[in-house]
Amino acid sequence: MSKTSGTWTQDGAFTDGQIFVGPSEFLDLAGFGTLTSAGAGLLTLNQVASKASTYFADISKMLRTGQLAVFGQQAFGTTGPLPIPGPSAVANTSSPDSTLGRPPLLTAKLPTILGPVRGAVPKGLQINSVDVIYEVDAVALAAATLGLTQTVFPLSGASGAPVVTNLVALAANGLPTATNTAGQATTTRVLVPTPAMLQLTEGEIILNINLTTPAGGTSKFYGAILNCNFNYN
Repeated sequence: MSKTSGTWTQDGAFTDGQIFVGPSEFLDLAGFGTLTSAGAGLLTLNQVASKASTYFADISKMLRTGQLAVFGQQAFGTTGPLPIPGPSAVANTSSPDSTLGRPPLLTAKLPTILGPVRGAVPKGLQINSVDVIYEVDAVALAAATLGLTQTVFPLSGASGAPVVTNLVALAANGLPTATNTAGQATTTRVLVPTPAMLQLTEGEIILNINLTTPAGGTSKFYGAILNCNFNYN
């Protein structure tokens, strides 16, 4: 596109984002996972028998806080005292065309029925699911759990308790415990129940995966893949 002195924005998000969180990015707070390479392209956190590992990773990559229109020019589609195009802190302001989406649209979503879109279009990162990759050897795991959380801290100059929200509540969430054929790993997809754009001010996202090996069993943890929608324009 040609050069512009303003910002370039889009309504729709891309749906093919993937973020790989490798074993070197996880910290085992229990101290039982050992970072190991079995060969070229193979990096794992290995766990011996009768241990309960607690793997944590901070995956707060490229979050957005939400940006309103702040510069003055002709106020297409806005209301209020400020000459600001697009959504602003003034109540009920919207984008110049006041609509979202592209055909075909559900009847209930037609702009003539739904009315204009008010406020900023949610942007940033939306986590739809997490693919967890690990190998279970010799004896089935005693337990495997996953949790995904959002933490919001007080704004600059303020004090308060961090507010934690579950994106995926810590639970088994369908993670397998059965043994693998030697040398094979299993990838398991865990869906985020209510995916939404993560617009955080002073916030972070934490992924927690816990594996418990029984007597005689071991595991190899390869990491996790976040399947995402993203919109940074």
